Amino acid sequence: MIKWISKSGTLIQFTIFTIILVFTWFHAFVNPVLPVLTLSDGPLYLMMVGWMQQFPTLTVSVALLLVVLQAFILFYVYQANGFFKRGNFLPAIILLLSYSWSSTYQTMHAILPAGIFIIIALNSIMGMYGKQDAYHPVFTASFSIAIAALFYFPLAFLILMIWFTLITYRISSWHEYAVSIIGFLLPFIYYISILFWNDALPAGLNQLTGALFDFILPPRLSVINTIWLSVSAFILVVTMGVVLNIMNDKLISLRRRSWVLFNFSFTVCIIMFLSGWPMLSANYLFSIPMAFFVTGSVTMIKRKFWFEMLALSYFLLFIAMRVYQVIS
Repeated sequence: MIKWISKSGTLIQFTIFTIILVFTWFHAFVNPVLPVLTLSDGPLYLMMVGWMQQFPTLTVSVALLLVVLQAFILFYVYQANGFFKRGNFLPAIILLLSYSWSSTYQTMHAILPAGIFIIIALNSIMGMYGKQDAYHPVFTASFSIAIAALFYFPLAFLILMIWFTLITYRISSWHEYAVSIIGFLLPFIYYISILFWNDALPAGLNQLTGALFDFILPPRLSVINTIWLSVSAFILVVTMGVVLNIMNDKLISLRRRSWVLFNFSFTVCIIMFLSGWPMLSANYLFSIPMAFFVTGSVTMIKRKFWFEMLALSYFLLFIAMRVYQVIS
């Protein structure tokens, strides 16, 4: 079934995408939920949802628009970097499912607008491989990550992903690292300047450091959330290991670009450890590499049966959880 979807035409896959969207988000519009707010939310997100809180339906509409936009941008990025065939819309479908698993999070949360800038950053650092002057893509990636961090502060640690990728690309010149720091600092300089002029510098800096460093034990989650996150982590690890192993036989450009997604996943793990184990937020960050690795496990492996069954079981678990949430 999953294999057939990946090989069907773009029109059929888009139809499947639309059907899943309608069935998963219909309940969100019937019972709209207010925006998700956490102590790690940045000023851009707080400003964005400040005027939406009185309009729950508008909040859900904007959230759905951002999910669809992310899905299409991610589809384009994976296609433009040569990972999958032009008509393979499966990454967008997987991203939609990953963002739609919980009715509680089918509303605005900080990862939604930040995710668009993260994908832009990933596309920039993937596209810089093989270029002699990588200053522009490095600056774009670091600047985009800083903007994403102003939606959700812990994303500032994604600057490590850029440095890990420079090592992966075997770029040893200090110029690229310096450019990444400059691009990363610029949005924060504007943010700190605004805090200073509004006499809110101490409170703003305390919020920033508190969101970045919060060494606590993982919070207790409900049984259903624990099941979903555990299964998702298992699927991601298995498909990542298999796909990265297959990439060793591909072109070196594809191999190095695929390791960008490993660097991203590894950095998200660092974010979780340093910023208080925000597991539900991290789940949506892991959706980006999961869309790649699950699609790769279905389309790149010759003997796909077990991976198709794995993906199908994951989809059936998604349906069971959605039915349970609606009934309960």
